[in-house]
Amino acid sequence: MKSVIFVIMLVAGIVPYASAAQLDGAILYQQESTEPSFQFLRIVYIEYPNGGDLSESLRGKNQIISFEADSDTPGMGELVSSLNKNLKEISSSAVVTDAKINYDVILQGNENYAVIEYKIQLIPMITNHVLTTGFEKSTVDANWRGISIDEPIVLQTAYGKVDVNNPKSALDIMIPDISENLNVSIMEMPLIDASGILKLPLYKWHSLFDNTAIIPGAVEYKYTGEHVITHYSMGECRIGIGPCGDRLWTEDIELDKKYTIRMVESSDDATISFEGYVDSTHLDGVEVFHTNLKSPVTQKPDTDEFPATVMYGMAGFAVIGGTVMFVMSDRKLKKDKNGGQTGVDPTHLVAYDTSSSSGGYKTNRGESYLVSNEKSKTPL
Repeated sequence: MKSVIFVIMLVAGIVPYASAAQLDGAILYQQESTEPSFQFLRIVYIEYPNGGDLSESLRGKNQIISFEADSDTPGMGELVSSLNKNLKEISSSAVVTDAKINYDVILQGNENYAVIEYKIQLIPMITNHVLTTGFEKSTVDANWRGISIDEPIVLQTAYGKVDVNNPKSALDIMIPDISENLNVSIMEMPLIDASGILKLPLYKWHSLFDNTAIIPGAVEYKYTGEHVITHYSMGECRIGIGPCGDRLWTEDIELDKKYTIRMVESSDDATISFEGYVDSTHLDGVEVFHTNLKSPVTQKPDTDEFPATVMYGMAGFAVIGGTVMFVMSDRKLKKDKNGGQTGVDPTHLVAYDTSSSSGGYKTNRGESYLVSNEKSKTPL
C-alpha cells in the first residue's frame, strides 16, 4: 500500500501531513470473508498567531485519546448497521458481520497554533462479496471499497461516550471549555468516509501481478503459495485520473479575537490484493473484479480504457520505423564501402614517433601530419 505526504506552508511554519482514507485489502480464492483495513486520517489546526484566550489555553497543551473497540464494545452494533445501510446505497452486495476500531487522537499546542491529529482504523469483516464462483474462477464485488457513514457512531469507552465519526467529540473530552465555543461546521465533518476510493473507476487503477510464489525454488527463500498474487492500486497522481492534490477547508471564528480553523487531508489511496490473475469490468452496471487462478483474465475493457488495438498499432509503427532506419543505414554503409575511404588520403601523411620524455617512457603510439604542413609539423 502506498502513503501520500504533503507539506503546507503557514505563517506559523511547516505543518504535518494528513491523508483522507487508506484502504488495504486481500481477497483470497474460496475464502468466504475478508477483513480489509480502512484508515481515516485528518489534521485540524486552530491558529492563534495574535495571541488571545485560545493561545493561553492551548499553548503547551499535550493530550491523547486512544482506545480499541470490538463487538463487545457498546455501540459497535450500530456501527455495523450503518455500514450495511451504506453498502446497499452504493449498490454493493457485500455484508458486514462484525467490525473493529482503533481510535487515536493527539492534541498538541504550539506557539502559534494547536494541531489535532485524528487516526481511525476501521476493520470490518465482509462477507457475500463474491458474486459467482466456478472452477478456478470468481466474480467479486468491488463497490464495498467506498464505504462511508454520515451519521453519529457513539461508542462507550474508558473516556466516556465518544462519537468516533465526529472530530469535535474528542475535543469535548480533551478541552471541553474550548470545544463548546468551536461551533464551526468543518469540525463536524464525518471521519469515516472512503467514498473517494469508489469515485475513481477501476480501469484507472494500476494492476500488477507477483508470481514469486510459483517460481521453482521460492520455498528455499520462505516464499510459499500456489498461485500468483495480483495487486490493484489507485497509484500515484497522474494525467488521466484528474486532480488529486491536497484538500483544505478553512473557517474563521470570532471569540475574544478572530481565530482560523483549518482542516487538511490529502487524496485517498487504496491497494487490494487478489489470489490469481485479475481484471475489472462491469456486471449489470456495477464494477466487479474477475479472477482466474491459472491464466490471465481476458475481459472486454471499459470504453474509457486506452484501446489495445491502438497500442498494438503504435508498436507496429515502431517496428516499421526501425526497419526503415535499418535499411537506410545499411545502404549508407554499402555506399561507404564501395566509395572507399572518405577521409584524408594516407599518401599525404607523414608519420613520426611520439615524445620520449617523462622518464624515457615510450609507447608504440604514433602521430602524423600532412605533407603540406611538414614545416610546421602540425599533428592531426
